[in-house]
Amino acid sequence: MLFSLILVIATIVAWVLGRRSSAWPDHARRGLAAAMVVAGAAHLLGPEPFLQHLPAWVPARNALVYGSGLVEIGLGMALLSPARRVAAGRLLALFLLAVWPANFYVALAGVDVAGQPGGIYPWLRLPLQVLFIGWALWSTRPSVPVAPGEAPEAPATATAITAA
Repeated sequence: MLFSLILVIATIVAWVLGRRSSAWPDHARRGLAAAMVVAGAAHLLGPEPFLQHLPAWVPARNALVYGSGLVEIGLGMALLSPARRVAAGRLLALFLLAVWPANFYVALAGVDVAGQPGGIYPWLRLPLQVLFIGWALWSTRPSVPVAPGEAPEAPATATAITAA
């Protein structure tokens, strides 16, 4: 849930700072970038909860946790590049799908993860992963190409303001 909170707060901050020059997908992409960098740093600075997401039989658990933290930081930084946003969003969606089994393991095995509540909490995290995957794909989707001589489509908010 902490990731969700960081994602929402970072997206709101991106909106406040760039609301005159960007559309919602851009704000959402920047918020996601910040949340991914924070999540990646958490893997490197406090790996214990992330190690608990992996069964004991998984080889090289420490390397997987540190490596996934570096991937999260790298993808978060790549999201900030307009030229790389589409590829970064797709890779991030695949990455989030790839780490989803760790969340299933925690929920199914009833693993007590340090710093996280138990009970229904691990089960609540599972649909949130779908939200994060959707967020990554929506906020980084390709722009609609504009044919030469045509005006780009105005954002819905601008249309509503000019129609009033």
